Amino acid sequence: MWRRFFIIILIVAGGLLITSPFLKVGLISILSSYFDAEQMSADQLNKNNQRDASFDFSNIQHPTFYETVKAGMNANSKAVIGQIRVDSVGIDLPILKGTTRANLLVGATTMRPDQKMGEGNYPLAGHHMRRQSLLFGPLLQIKNGALVVMTDLKNDYVYKVTSHRTISDEESKVKVIHETREKKMTLITCDRTTQTDRWLVVQGKLIRVTPHNG
Repeated sequence: MWRRFFIIILIVAGGLLITSPFLKVGLISILSSYFDAEQMSADQLNKNNQRDASFDFSNIQHPTFYETVKAGMNANSKAVIGQIRVDSVGIDLPILKGTTRANLLVGATTMRPDQKMGEGNYPLAGHHMRRQSLLFGPLLQIKNGALVVMTDLKNDYVYKVTSHRTISDEESKVKVIHETREKKMTLITCDRTTQTDRWLVVQGKLIRVTPHNG
């Protein structure tokens, strides 16, 4: 009897190992679609933005299957504070306050507690997954001049991409998220889908702010 049970365990474990990459991608796809800021109100997003949050940049690294499942269970709609759209590369994701494992599996995350949409430097981090169309993976295809639209459902903040580069040293990583007088945005993701110490950094300037038409 125990041999049959042991064989069943081995089969199940083997199946999970084989299918885990596909299950992980599927779970992330569901999460990013479920937490859609456009389904909330501007007042709710503003209330969410008043909450405290955690900022741990080490979470930007590629997540394991176990981390994906665990973080997915902790995903909270109260972290959603906006939406980001980059039509030229197919990005349409919620913006969440705090660089946590759970938030990074849902969409783009803020990287400083004091950042304000449309003011100074507005940095966002996102995962680069095996499926290139997920989360911030499409940023690897972005071109200078592309338009990035962020919204808090009160206003739409339109940025124009001016640069994209890869950085690796810690000093540069710290500098790109610093506050600035210039109104700009900074989008950050890993340069590859495996463990890496390099970031792709996409930056752009604010070109206009318009009332949101939901």
